[in-house]
Amino acid sequence: MAVRKHQKSGKWLVDVWIGVHRIRRLMPDKRTAELVEKDMKVKEARGEYLDIREIKAVTFEAFSKDYLRYVETNLSPGRYAQVERVSRGVLVPFFGTRYLKDITMRAVEEFKTEEVKTLKPSSVNEYLSVLRAMLNLAVKWEQVRESPFKGVKLLKLDAVEPPYLSTEEANRLLQVCRKDRDLFTFTTLGLNTGMRIGEIVNLTWADVDLRRRIVKVRPKREAQGVKAWRVKTGDNRDIPVNDFLADVLARHPRHITSPYVLYCPDGTPHTDQAMRDRMERAVKNTGIRVHPHLLRHTFGTALAGAGVDLDTIRRLMGHTDIKMTMRYLHAAPDRMKGAIENLPFGKPIAQDLDTRANEKNQ
Repeated sequence: MAVRKHQKSGKWLVDVWIGVHRIRRLMPDKRTAELVEKDMKVKEARGEYLDIREIKAVTFEAFSKDYLRYVETNLSPGRYAQVERVSRGVLVPFFGTRYLKDITMRAVEEFKTEEVKTLKPSSVNEYLSVLRAMLNLAVKWEQVRESPFKGVKLLKLDAVEPPYLSTEEANRLLQVCRKDRDLFTFTTLGLNTGMRIGEIVNLTWADVDLRRRIVKVRPKREAQGVKAWRVKTGDNRDIPVNDFLADVLARHPRHITSPYVLYCPDGTPHTDQAMRDRMERAVKNTGIRVHPHLLRHTFGTALAGAGVDLDTIRRLMGHTDIKMTMRYLHAAPDRMKGAIENLPFGKPIAQDLDTRANEKNQ
């Protein structure tokens, strides 16, 4: 039946198929609904609906609110905070009053040109990536026919070596952080596991297995004393624990009720920002320039410098793309030199040349 009463709202629903597309409309009364249904069928007969989807006039600002509600449960808290900041602070001010159907490839290119005047290409690409994800969802929800990103390219980026701490700087940092128990354990975890800041502050004692010497990175479900939390990539991983970290964790005091390794006095976990602030205060006037994510870069750089293969580093750090891991190759130039030296070609000829040279000298 194309016209029927909607049980929840009490209004009348027009529910018709135009070709392969389903169109549904709520009307205040039955007569209006029947007239709308008849109008749609007449238009279909005239070919006015032929292979055309009706697109609602939705502004970018209105859609952005729906988008943020949708992704909140699908992204890690850290990533969601980034997306929310970009959406509300950058994209909405530029596209806010425009209708989604009016955002063209040219409009996106204008946005890119405007932003690159004052921002690094990497930041502009981050904004474009969020915008692309939003418009792709708009296509999925049939609020636009197609995404304008088909012809838009991200900016090319120069290869940049991740910043990292030297061994001397890392040990100085650990010494400075010893005055703050939680910060010391946090820093030790960061340097020796490469975990992201959100992974560390959401670590519970159930994730720490000192007998098997591993730390588990796992998502959290809402439970007694535990807040729901997602791993950034959605993948679980186990990280081996070395002797130093095992000793620090074994000595770290546990809260009487909280399951978290690092906790506030009331047992709740520290926030990402709280740990950033504590580290900033600890290193003030020490000459050490550091932020929590630098611990992760230092871990990756140290492994590469020690000759650990890229795939092992990738799995330890939880990278989904090996390209992210390859950034740490700058720390291992000797690995490439050693690889070239081990090529087997020409050795018999080299020996023959040496023999001839010796005979000539005699």
